[in-house]
Amino acid sequence: MATVSVIVPVLNREHTILRCLESILNQSRIPEEIIIVDNGSSDLTVKKVKDWTARIVNRDLKVKLLIEPVEGACAARQRGLEEAKSDYVIFFDSDDAMRPELIKKALSVINKESKTDIVCWKCEIEQLDGSKRIPSFIPQDPFRGHLIHTLLRPQGYMVRKDFLEKAGGWKKNIKVWNDLETGFRLLLNDPVINSMDEVLADIYAQENSITGKNFSSKRGLWETTIDEMEQLNDSNNHSEKIRIKKIINYRRAILGAMYYKEGNRDAATKLLKSSLRDISSKDKIINYVSYLYTRKGGRGAWLLTYFL
Repeated sequence: MATVSVIVPVLNREHTILRCLESILNQSRIPEEIIIVDNGSSDLTVKKVKDWTARIVNRDLKVKLLIEPVEGACAARQRGLEEAKSDYVIFFDSDDAMRPELIKKALSVINKESKTDIVCWKCEIEQLDGSKRIPSFIPQDPFRGHLIHTLLRPQGYMVRKDFLEKAGGWKKNIKVWNDLETGFRLLLNDPVINSMDEVLADIYAQENSITGKNFSSKRGLWETTIDEMEQLNDSNNHSEKIRIKKIINYRRAILGAMYYKEGNRDAATKLLKSSLRDISSKDKIINYVSYLYTRKGGRGAWLLTYFL
């Protein structure tokens, strides 16, 4: 029987951490352990976690609270990974909540397909204005599904611990889009992926999200993550190497469009030019049209990536 550890990195989330922890505790099949990794909270987060842990001390569940002094979600997640004792791990953000059947259903997939490395499922995102959306879910085309829609977002998958370790774990030098970069490395290792076509996690947007309120405020960091993925792809002999490069360049074009919408036209032009370098005429048209459409506020340009 496979075992599960849930790893929750947290930083100054005194108002959301208990919702997250209660959703894990209320699973119809609770995990073997919850590892909470505080990343330097200055509010009441740690106190609330300790009080919560004390209240459930008699439950059949192991809970660890760790303090990780190195800043960043990657450092906190990696610390949790190193401490985990189970076969599979789920990294779940402290803002969010599991639906009651998540772990039970994920394990039922593994029980049917014992060679599974990753199980993924849909998530629903509640925006700051209260509206909700379910991101596009394309597990049958994992590279496109991930590089465009972040298929392997922390709330959306469970991974075999030793498979993630083989892929390199969480890189502490990746400051933004770290879930995108980590998931990309997992896919380059050709995991056996099984999916569940239902919503099993709720993501709640936060005013003080780590990604910030706009892309321009972290200009350069996004590009570094994209460049890192491109370098990984260039050095890899994956069968989809050429197509992956095309999708990465598409992602550059879309980032450029976001910069343009924020008034950062120099950065937009630079990224657009980079996305058009050394590709076919057809791919240039796709990237350029996607860029123009997105910068004018259009949504759904990703549909053009079917032709990449």
